[in-house]
Amino acid sequence: MELAPLLFISLLWGCSGRPTNKLVVVPKEPVVQYGDEVQLNCSLPCPDGTVQWKGLDTNLGSIDTFLTHSILKISSVKVATEGIKICQGTCGDNSYQNTAILKVYSLPEMLQLNVDQALIPGQPSTLHCSALHVYPIIGLQLTWYREDKLLIDQFEETETDEGLFDVVTTVQLSGEDVTEGVVFRCELTLRIGSKTFTRVASIPVSSRAVTEQSTAITTSTESPHTTATTMVTHSITEPAATTVPSPEPHEPSTALNAVSQRPETPTEWAAASKPTLPEHHQDPAVGTASLHLDSTAAPSTDTVSPAVTQGGTTVHGSSPGSHVTTPTCSLQIWSLPPNGTRGRALRIECQAQCTQNASVRWLHTPVALSQYREVAVGSGSTLWLDRVEPHHQGHYQCILLGRHAQAVSMQLVVSDDISSSIPPIAMGTTFSLLGLIVTGIVSRRLWKRFKSHYDLS
Repeated sequence: MELAPLLFISLLWGCSGRPTNKLVVVPKEPVVQYGDEVQLNCSLPCPDGTVQWKGLDTNLGSIDTFLTHSILKISSVKVATEGIKICQGTCGDNSYQNTAILKVYSLPEMLQLNVDQALIPGQPSTLHCSALHVYPIIGLQLTWYREDKLLIDQFEETETDEGLFDVVTTVQLSGEDVTEGVVFRCELTLRIGSKTFTRVASIPVSSRAVTEQSTAITTSTESPHTTATTMVTHSITEPAATTVPSPEPHEPSTALNAVSQRPETPTEWAAASKPTLPEHHQDPAVGTASLHLDSTAAPSTDTVSPAVTQGGTTVHGSSPGSHVTTPTCSLQIWSLPPNGTRGRALRIECQAQCTQNASVRWLHTPVALSQYREVAVGSGSTLWLDRVEPHHQGHYQCILLGRHAQAVSMQLVVSDDISSSIPPIAMGTTFSLLGLIVTGIVSRRLWKRFKSHYDLS
């Protein structure tokens, strides 16, 4: 019983003879996607104490300080904002310090596959797999596999102006490697903190058809080794295309809307359908892939395409020897007005022009997409801003979903409103002109009076 008071005192004061650290920082090690918003809360249960964030890097965000806690808010996370954030607090004669480690990541929602020539059994080929705007480069793996055999795990990177990286890996295949039924797979893995993100795209070898598969693998925060997989296959080998129903919307890891489509032409494949995800990026991420074939290595146009059902309409394939032509889509992005003015309204539009129904999605905005009012109508999407602020300035990018997958981007510039200074300037100019006119009239009258007086004398 005599040890109980001593144990209680030691728990309160710690081994160093000082009170235990009551300063709490939440979250402790946040992993935030590039461009998203994050809030760090530092609290101290002491009514008469002080809590404040310290450091030069806090200038990159805003700080709201209250009686027992302080909130560091970063509206748009960038590469420059990651790192250690220090919070200090006092309670009476005791001082405390705690830290949070902010980690930033950036990952594309699709891998881009390029094939120099069609994968025909016995024919050599070269495969390229690239990912745009990736961060960090440490902990990143980009590899090519032939079935389960590793072909290459090296990649080349190019740094962008934003501090992100564009990476690409290339593998050259001999004719012996390209055999019927073999699947070549490109896999991107990014490990940061307690999270692991994966994008997978694969290309099978077929002498009769070209098939694109897109696999999405995600890893949850709680269990880094637990994965959920979704697969979509586009094929022209079946007698009729099949539509894969989308899962329930409350399952973000498997919510992938898939519609079977035939290739636009025998020399072109389309991108796999994009997944439907909630805007909260802490949920599992889903990856897709786009595949392009060089027109210089096009296979023969004597390809028979089966009937494909799309939205209740049957599209019949071409007969042998005929040429299949499918109109392409165009994607445009613009803002009205062209440049933003602080405090005024603005809208940014992304519009696709296609012969069939198409959907677009925003890939990158300077701040979280939830801070805009998004209106999606038909083949376009519009981001509305009632009041433009400086943090809305930056890079905007949207993508066209479906088999004509393409992306466009623009740079928005936000300036201060100078119209408020125009009325005083105009008023000053007006008074100056009136002053000159009055001065001229008075001077002329005085001159006439002086002249008449001089003539009389």
